[in-house]
Amino acid sequence: MNQEPLTPDRDDRISVVEINSVLFGVNILRSREVIPLPEVTPVPNTEEFMIGVFNLRGDIYPLIDISSVLGMPLKPVSENDMVIILEGKDLTFGVLTDRIHGVRNLNDVKITPAHGIVSKQMEEFVSGVISEKSSDIYILDIDRLFSSPTLRQYD
Repeated sequence: MNQEPLTPDRDDRISVVEINSVLFGVNILRSREVIPLPEVTPVPNTEEFMIGVFNLRGDIYPLIDISSVLGMPLKPVSENDMVIILEGKDLTFGVLTDRIHGVRNLNDVKITPAHGIVSKQMEEFVSGVISEKSSDIYILDIDRLFSSPTLRQYD
């Protein structure tokens, strides 16, 4: 399938996060906030990727490790981890990350299709790839990710 490179809207920006040493970009409009790893309460009888739930200013959020949904091994939890709170159309999750690498403007950035660059499992959730310097940033499609049957079981 031959696709043309994607052209971002003029004002698009992404938050760049690291998960299992892989860089992912998330539309900044889908990122509510970034916090240090909070105190997490495990939830019995859930899948391994469901780390638990946490309280943030009176609101309870699930904390998930999206690694396995993306076809990567689960990420070991570390006290230095960060959490990015992501909002889908009708779901909000805290997503475990190694680090936050900041925000990138997508003006004048070439975004190529992910087909053939990432694994088949990851390809379903990655809308494009930005190659810069010595690394690639895989742009996550939050709506597709949050509508996956694996994550929908917890809505």
